[in-house]
Amino acid sequence: MKPEAAVAAARASVALRRADGGYSEDPETWRIEPPERPSTDLLLEWAIIEPDMDLVTSTRRLGAPISWVKRVVVHLIRQYTGQLASQQTRVNVHLMGRLGELDERLADLNHRVADLEQADLGHRVAELEDSGRA
Repeated sequence: MKPEAAVAAARASVALRRADGGYSEDPETWRIEPPERPSTDLLLEWAIIEPDMDLVTSTRRLGAPISWVKRVVVHLIRQYTGQLASQQTRVNVHLMGRLGELDERLADLNHRVADLEQADLGHRVAELEDSGRA
């Protein structure tokens, strides 16, 4: 079977199975709600990359020598990985700053829209009152 035909064949197979009473569960019940959005403070904490050498371990039977070799390798390439981490941290921090600016701008725009809607509502009420008097 060609890969292009595999999706169509799978859909046809599922349709036949559903017609025979299979797959009776509602797929909507499988939906997983997205987690809460992380706070800005948590995002800022995540933005800064700080490698932890204590996490360089091994759980194998001969874990101690393997961990030692891993730590030596990490030590040998620390300049390269440090440069990568610092570049990525700079990008992350700048993006978080921009995100903060956009959040403030969005809040300001929402406030201005609410003010304009309130003013427009007052204007419409006045028009209706004037038209009712005429």
